Amino acid sequence: MKLDFAVLESRPRIAFSLDRDSVSAGDDCQSHKVSVETYSFVDPVALAEELSSGYLPSVAGYGHSWECILNGTVIAKVCSNGKAEKIQEVDYGEENTVYFKYNSATY
Repeated sequence: MKLDFAVLESRPRIAFSLDRDSVSAGDDCQSHKVSVETYSFVDPVALAEELSSGYLPSVAGYGHSWECILNGTVIAKVCSNGKAEKIQEVDYGEENTVYFKYNSATY
């Protein structure tokens, strides 16, 4: 089985509490906290791409990114094109929170 799609046998699905930075003044008016359930991917790239797809807002321009922080540890960086880069291995806890920290473009 490819590692990209490998899931933990004992926990095939796992619940997450998601939250993210705001990206504009109008974005500050609402809460971004949601609860989701998805497969327990062991690959941080697969997990970050799965959780960010449809959750992160579309931001105009290039060069910005999002840090995917699982239980206080940065596991991946999601680029402006939606593709993720591995930073750290996935380490699940009893309760799992993911925070997406916005990094604006720098030139």
